[in-house]
Amino acid sequence: MQNTVHVLQLQGTGNEESAFEVAGVFSTHAQAIEKLQNINAEYVDVDFFVFTLNENARIETHTINA
Repeated sequence: MQNTVHVLQLQGTGNEESAFEVAGVFSTHAQAIEKLQNINAEYVDVDFFVFTLNENARIETHTINA
């Protein structure tokens, strides 16, 4: 049996500014996007997205054999 997971990673959230940190693991790509949108919504008082996909945010897809 194979399962696919989507790992949302954000850059600059930990001690090392250039490192990517895991923000969540999801069963669908859409769930990862929704989480990214929710994180950015926490910063409504700035005029830009804090985390932009393929810049300082990424979603890695992994297939796990179980």
